Amino acid sequence: MLFVQGTSVTAVVRGSIGEPVILLPGESRLATLDPGWADVLKAANVVLNTTELQCLWSAMLTFSTRRPDSYVVAESGILAVYRFR
Repeated sequence: MLFVQGTSVTAVVRGSIGEPVILLPGESRLATLDPGWADVLKAANVVLNTTELQCLWSAMLTFSTRRPDSYVVAESGILAVYRFR
């Protein structure tokens, strides 16, 4: 699932072992959740089951206090990778 808002790209995908991960633009931690997160959750509903959606929501609440698990460098910039279980 890919969610584009303006020039920002957020994706919820499966990692190399099938675990759900979220890719967020930039390399710094997010300060707070903004209203756009509701749209991300709606879009993620297409690819994640109920338990994974609950884990995503819980993980989103911790993004301001934890470092990304890794980064991906793409042509358009850097994406922060967060794994959630």
